[in-house]
Amino acid sequence: MEFKRVIGSRRDTRMFLPWKPVEREKIQKMLETARLSSRAVNTPWGKAVVTYRDWLTDEQRDSLKTPIGAVEYDLAPVYIFWYFDMAASRTAIEERRWPTVASGALVDVGALNPTHGWSQRYVQNVVLPEVLTPGISRGLQRGGNADAALAMEAALLTAVDEGLGACLVPFDEDAAKEILGVPDTWEPVLAILVGYAAESLEGMGQNPSPITEDTSFEGSLETPFWRDESVLDRLRQSGMLQREAPMPWREEEVQRLGRMLGITEE
Repeated sequence: MEFKRVIGSRRDTRMFLPWKPVEREKIQKMLETARLSSRAVNTPWGKAVVTYRDWLTDEQRDSLKTPIGAVEYDLAPVYIFWYFDMAASRTAIEERRWPTVASGALVDVGALNPTHGWSQRYVQNVVLPEVLTPGISRGLQRGGNADAALAMEAALLTAVDEGLGACLVPFDEDAAKEILGVPDTWEPVLAILVGYAAESLEGMGQNPSPITEDTSFEGSLETPFWRDESVLDRLRQSGMLQREAPMPWREEEVQRLGRMLGITEE
């Protein structure tokens, strides 16, 4: 699928076909895309744990639910729990086990170049003692949701490209920790629930979003970033901008799907 159409076709799928399994290779593609996403100093802060609805007991599945994410856990065949590894920086610096800035690997492969002042000597004499090491001396690093979010967005768009439905949902952190066995140094972010959509792409429509002038600015907050209508026209033609919800038939679609999936009383 063309990139702009992938972006435009992303939906928050909440009704999945619970009986249709997701091919493992498609989940791997999501994780591979996440692996290639941007991250600070090339350190793998974001961590993902994949599990499957049918691997869990009813009690375990129910324990993961929250007030704003419940029925989805009953329908989606695949759960991907995302975390931020607060100890990743310490591991990168002390163990040098990953190709990060701390290991000097990015200098070796030409990602960090002499034209910008980079060398192995600069890493050892400046970056490590003055930037990276003082950071770990302050303890676990919190607030790295941005790095995990970049990986999650890449995974979400890959799901769309693979013909899957996906939705970001919160989860009960204590329940997930017990079920998955994650360490205390992993900070919970969100889960991506994955499956084949029962609801139609057209029926869901694009969620209404604030206009660019309300969220983006040029030079200062006094000047909104105004939109060029000709650009918007080209984005519509490319499939990035699609018809916004609600659709006139959406309510009936939801009712029929609810009955089919057994989540609506007759």
